Amino acid sequence: MRVRPFPFLLATGAVVPLVGACGVAAGQGSQKVTDPVRCTVTVTGIREDKSRVNGNHVYELRYRVHVPGEPDHEGSLRDVLNTIQVAQIVAVSKNYPCQVSRSDPDQVRIDWDEPLTASPSATPR
Repeated sequence: MRVRPFPFLLATGAVVPLVGACGVAAGQGSQKVTDPVRCTVTVTGIREDKSRVNGNHVYELRYRVHVPGEPDHEGSLRDVLNTIQVAQIVAVSKNYPCQVSRSDPDQVRIDWDEPLTASPSATPR
């Protein structure tokens, strides 16, 4: 009888149920937005920074913000994310609801606890 690599499956099975239970860490992606407009953000890149806050790593994220009827806006931010949130971004969904400032498109608040299953429709630039 052949033994299969069970530890990986066990670890994957333990992480998946926890994905929805992760909390939002304080960082730029969870900042307060003035004159907010509802939007959808798509994470286009993620890179771990060398710093930590309260045991969680700081990540540099590149993103594209989609507001219906408006041109998409690309930007980047640094945010504190826990391991489960990062796994969710990498393996579950790259699309999240957000709020963006009407007057400053670089002011974005991303709701990391609510991954979206479908990607937003791109708006021509």
